[in-house]
Amino acid sequence: MDGTGPARRIVEETAGRAARIAERTGVTPCLATVLVGEDPASVTYVRMKQNRCRRAGITSRHVALPAAISTASTAELVGVLGELSHDPGVRGFDERV
Repeated sequence: MDGTGPARRIVEETAGRAARIAERTGVTPCLATVLVGEDPASVTYVRMKQNRCRRAGITSRHVALPAAISTASTAELVGVLGELSHDPGVRGFDERV
């Protein structure tokens, strides 16, 4: 089974949709990623998302937070997610904890 062709088509179609959104609204779509800690698999996952965004003409914004889970870091994560959800330039976000 070869997923390369379908994946390429999906990225191309997404690039077309992103270009139409940017043309219509004047704002390039943006995907924000929030990574808590430095789990190697999660770092790779975020890097892959950033690369796909770049190929699809979508802006990518990354926020890295330390792994220590405490009241302060939980509040910081909630604050970052709140800011991103209210940012009109961000069209979606994905957090990895």
